[in-house]
Amino acid sequence: MYKVERGNDMAQKIENNEILDFVEYVDSFYNPVTGVFPIKGVTTKKITEAIKTYVGVIQWGQKITWGGGDSVDREFVRDIILEQNPECEVAK
Repeated sequence: MYKVERGNDMAQKIENNEILDFVEYVDSFYNPVTGVFPIKGVTTKKITEAIKTYVGVIQWGQKITWGGGDSVDREFVRDIILEQNPECEVAK
């Protein structure tokens, strides 16, 4: 379980199964072969690392909150994937 702290707000808990579901959801969009919006070079490992970074950003209260793995969360993770992995690129 991830525990996310946001300033003076109550701690928000993100369950491990919620993270696993989110990894699958992000993969369904950005998988280079089967994704709706494929990103060349993306892997499950890169998605997982980007999600770890995203949870860290939420934890430090940078005006982002966990939306339960919604489309906004997915798009933030996409941006992190592309930032952390310059070899990855949006397929055209």
